[in-house]
Amino acid sequence: MSTKKKNVGRVPMRKCVCCEQEKPKGEMTRIVISGRNTEINGVVKDDSGKQKGRGAYICRNKKCIEQAFENGLIDDETKAACLADMEKSKLQLLSIAMKAGRVAAGEYQCEEAIHKGDAFFVIIAEDASDNTRKKFEDKCHFYEVPFTIYGEKEELGRMIGKAERSVIAIKDESFGTQFITRFGGNE
Repeated sequence: MSTKKKNVGRVPMRKCVCCEQEKPKGEMTRIVISGRNTEINGVVKDDSGKQKGRGAYICRNKKCIEQAFENGLIDDETKAACLADMEKSKLQLLSIAMKAGRVAAGEYQCEEAIHKGDAFFVIIAEDASDNTRKKFEDKCHFYEVPFTIYGEKEELGRMIGKAERSVIAIKDESFGTQFITRFGGNE
């Protein structure tokens, strides 16, 4: 059997240099240590995944990025690039969940999803009104639904192809787990 047939459907896994957790390659940020190239001397974030040099992977979470910086694995510029990549990747999953029909958007739909037990993760916009924020924080605490306060109403709405949204609930357990991994929960 050829290796191409044997590897069909296999997800490449990589280990984080900080937390040493093994995750799918697509959920990690690749950094390259390159001392040979005179233009790039040191550590850089590799967006293409094909830069020459010794590659390593870091989880896309703040804790691992901070630890890599503290350990001297990355510099200020690479740290900033990794943090920006982390922020960008957080909301990419939101549009996928919306296309799959696993999102409740807006206060009424989110409140209903939380009451019915359909909500597995809730995102509350940073610029939501104080009353809305408190209302959904209290509901999430009471019904034990993980939540985060993140982004602006316009950004959240744009990611799901709608107008501004103060609150978004994820109505699928597997998507919810991925959001908890990316955002943490209950800020």
